Amino acid sequence: MNRTSLLQHRQGGSIVLFVIILIAVIGGGWYALSNLRRSSEIEGQQFAREVIERVAVQHDGRYLHSIVPADRRIAFPPATEQGFIDGFTKLGAPDRNFALEGNLTFESYFFSPHGTFKTILTYPDRHATIFVNIAKPSGYWVLRDLAVTWERPPE
Repeated sequence: MNRTSLLQHRQGGSIVLFVIILIAVIGGGWYALSNLRRSSEIEGQQFAREVIERVAVQHDGRYLHSIVPADRRIAFPPATEQGFIDGFTKLGAPDRNFALEGNLTFESYFFSPHGTFKTILTYPDRHATIFVNIAKPSGYWVLRDLAVTWERPPE
């Protein structure tokens, strides 16, 4: 082998090695981001369930206040928070076995998860359909909105 062909052979091997490393890095990044997305989906459902449990079942006003972000305070002031807690407290304790429906969506497929979840709680004299809108804008979950509709069960 002459010197030129040996040099070309080494460059070809370097290119192949570079492509293999690049594919491995891209594959590893995709795998890590996919795991991040799956864990965010699980965390989001757990957070939505916790919001409903702590607010509608345990009537925890401090918890409700702590999960509303500062940019939502105008739309969700402390008086509104207390109104939700008082309304749930007057109804008593609902059945704790509730199903949660909903899912998260993501910005750019992986980042900034947000979503709306719905459940129906059964109280002794009525049903409450609760919608919670949650988001994780910067590392922690927050409550963006809470809505409740009341209806009497069929007699």
